[in-house]
Amino acid sequence: GELASGSVRLAVCEVRQFLRYLDSAGCTLGSVTLDDVRGFLVAVRPRHTSGMGNTVWAIKRFFGFANQQGCSELKVEAMLARVGPRRQRALPCFTPEETGRILAAIETGSPRGKRDYGMVRLALSTGLRCGDIVSLRLDQIDWRRDEIHLVQHKTSAPLTLPLSAEAGNAIADWILHGRPACQAPEVFVRVYAPFVKLSGSTGALIMNQWLHKAGVSHQAHDGKTFHALRRTTGTRLVESGAELELAAQVLGHRDVASSRRYIALADESLRECCLPLDRFAPTREGLR
Repeated sequence: GELASGSVRLAVCEVRQFLRYLDSAGCTLGSVTLDDVRGFLVAVRPRHTSGMGNTVWAIKRFFGFANQQGCSELKVEAMLARVGPRRQRALPCFTPEETGRILAAIETGSPRGKRDYGMVRLALSTGLRCGDIVSLRLDQIDWRRDEIHLVQHKTSAPLTLPLSAEAGNAIADWILHGRPACQAPEVFVRVYAPFVKLSGSTGALIMNQWLHKAGVSHQAHDGKTFHALRRTTGTRLVESGAELELAAQVLGHRDVASSRRYIALADESLRECCLPLDRFAPTREGLR
């Protein structure tokens, strides 16, 4: 089937590595063997600490295409039929107390503060990814219906979400009193010239500044990134008793399984599922 744009970029990146490997080994696509494919997977394995699923998937898709185009007769399905499960680490979300401190720390008296506050409020109320927030256009907000209509950058799937009063007021404050006059179609732009769309690193810069000011501990690779705001939204949905189907719909997940990870972050809900241990009284035994 047709791949989402994010999946295409992933596949292209993996296949480029594979082709560079073949070139360095003096091998052509027409003469490649299963040993060459196996050698590539062994060579790149140390760089894929969370699993090889994406790489194997991309190689299988690539050779399926190469077989159809007559560029290679090598069949890799049997060798790559089984791949170890991807290691998924339960990255943290922000607690309600941390969320309150972050919002309170953002100084909304300056244009940059108004912009950052609007972005954080929007992320917490909708669970949108940072890439979708920085790409959000002015014409994608329906102020009369309090809705946002967009196409997700990662999945290319359309998504309609309600615009909460808190997020709407924050965005309106930015647009009316902080956003510079410019021709950029995006809602959130740079506060200094050139007044253009924000870059991909904006989310990290925002979180580094306001986490520090809020006194929320943060270290490299601890998961407390802008994306943690999305995980916070998903976790709060699960904690409120929402069905996984609703959480998947709000977060724009095609597969409900993608939303199951938020169950692991709902500590209080998990405690309610625990069975009492009083029926399993421990016994003391002497040394043998």
